[in-house]
Amino acid sequence: MIAFAMKRALRFVPACLALLSAAVASAAWTQSAEIEVKVHDHLFHKVTVEGVDCRLNTKLWFQAPAAVYTSGSGARNVYRFHGRVDFLDGKQAPFALFVNRAGGERIISASYDTTAEGCWARDRQKLERVRVEACRGDGCAPNPVK
Repeated sequence: MIAFAMKRALRFVPACLALLSAAVASAAWTQSAEIEVKVHDHLFHKVTVEGVDCRLNTKLWFQAPAAVYTSGSGARNVYRFHGRVDFLDGKQAPFALFVNRAGGERIISASYDTTAEGCWARDRQKLERVRVEACRGDGCAPNPVK
């Protein structure tokens, strides 16, 4: 009877190991860095990236100077930004256009799905740089990210 119970218990070990390895494979990773990217006097100073399965979540911290938002024309008190995070192995994660209308500390969050690119966000990446382009004025279009 003990041998039968032991055999039955051992059948569950491979299933448990498979579940454990799947959980480890999909475990999230995070990397952050202090940066210094200045665009139209806006200082981008920190980036954090987190890989969760096929999704790459990005946070970008920046300081928007109040002095550049004091134009008498409200349309000029708008800055539009977009950019991307570059990794050492050549992979890139763009972040979509975002708008800022006032001075102060800001955090922009973005998410990028890498499923169509082989789900590379599962693998720990190494940050290389952050690139940001911007323009001033309602309806302007920032230059393409180089």
